[in-house]
Amino acid sequence: MRTTLFVALALAGLLVAVAEGQQKPPDAAALNARGVALLKEGKLDEAIAELQKAAAADPKSVVIQSNLAYAYDRQGQLDDAVAAYRKVLDLDPANAVVRNNLGAVYRKKGQHDEAIREYEELLQRDPENATAKANLETAMQGKTIATERQNQLTAAQKGVETRPNDPRAAYEAARVYARLGDADNAFMWLAKSLDLGFDQLDFLSVDPALINLRKDPRFQKLLEERRR
Repeated sequence: MRTTLFVALALAGLLVAVAEGQQKPPDAAALNARGVALLKEGKLDEAIAELQKAAAADPKSVVIQSNLAYAYDRQGQLDDAVAAYRKVLDLDPANAVVRNNLGAVYRKKGQHDEAIREYEELLQRDPENATAKANLETAMQGKTIATERQNQLTAAQKGVETRPNDPRAAYEAARVYARLGDADNAFMWLAKSLDLGFDQLDFLSVDPALINLRKDPRFQKLLEERRR
């Protein structure tokens, strides 16, 4: 008996090939089918429960493990998704769809080196895989951005550590966090800079680095408090 299978999640919003059918014990097939139906309905907790039962009933099924990994991914259980995708690759190392999907999960976790490793492994097996090529480029760009971000944070932290009483060092830290989208830390260092004596309040209203902070109600509240 052949079973219609669920389409695996592809990286960067691209949908790729549907997994091939496999012969399964009837109980595992039925559990898998229920899990897929629940996934389509968006009932992720229930889908995961059914697919976990299916995987226990047929632990060597590439399809079931792939569906379970996809369900974990959609639910945001990224560590579980990695583990399930790894089980698939243990069973089927050449599975291009799953390796691409595993790379996508690693990117969500911020583990760019691991994502790059998976795409490079896939391209060694399939040098013409266009999806893997695009994903590898995206992962490498993500690693560059993450490295630059970390370098900026390190420089800002070093500045406030070496000049703890310098309002400009604290203000620069606020600017760095604001540019990187970390509003909580940006406001913390902005308040710290004002506490230390930073008095260019008018500049705060035009500083390009603080453009996103100015959309936050906390910004005007902070300025009003300081001006009073």
